[in-house]
Amino acid sequence: MIDPRRPCVWLVDVSDQAFEALADTDLPTEEDRRRADSMADPARGRILLARRAAVRVLLGREADCAPGEVKVVVAPGGKPVYVPIGRPDATPLAFSVAHTGDLFAVALGRARSLGLDVEQVRTVPRAEAIATRWFGAAEAGRLTGLSREQADVEFMRLWTAKEALAKRHGAGLRLMRGDTGELNIQAAVDANRLRYFKTAVGYAAALASSEVIEDIQIRQPGEHEWTI
Repeated sequence: MIDPRRPCVWLVDVSDQAFEALADTDLPTEEDRRRADSMADPARGRILLARRAAVRVLLGREADCAPGEVKVVVAPGGKPVYVPIGRPDATPLAFSVAHTGDLFAVALGRARSLGLDVEQVRTVPRAEAIATRWFGAAEAGRLTGLSREQADVEFMRLWTAKEALAKRHGAGLRLMRGDTGELNIQAAVDANRLRYFKTAVGYAAALASSEVIEDIQIRQPGEHEWTI
């Protein structure tokens, strides 16, 4: 069982054949398949189905139930939540997902709530203007005087942190402007409720939790992880 203060983040390469094969299982729901069918790119639709199936596999293993018994509902605000059907004594199990480029990430933890974000580091047009709009003054000020490459990295670090906080609170990003209270990145870091962590080169990643984070367990699944 995952330690409440040591949440786990699974890092998945979406090009992995064993992962992609999950799209052909019976784990994706009819709603998942309708959404996949609505996508213009069939390849993206298959990745969506595989992602939804993978979440059920990982949740099922941690919750000690079959993947097909895992029920995920969308709470007010759009946050997906795991519901332990018929298990009122089950301990809290939070999860959060993020997908960028070829990287799919799933955070699991024994907490009330988690928020995860991963982003490819890239040049964002008008990054300073976006930072001024979404971040607090001190946060946006971190971009001042940096080279273009340094600013790209720092902007994406700030963005993943803010997005992780938004997901952790179950609020849309539009409600996460500023840097007061729960929105303050540095305050969350100082309280050990927000951590940056390393993934692959060229990515930025952050995890926020309702509980203190002592460490993040990083896992990369092998083929056997997707055996149902």
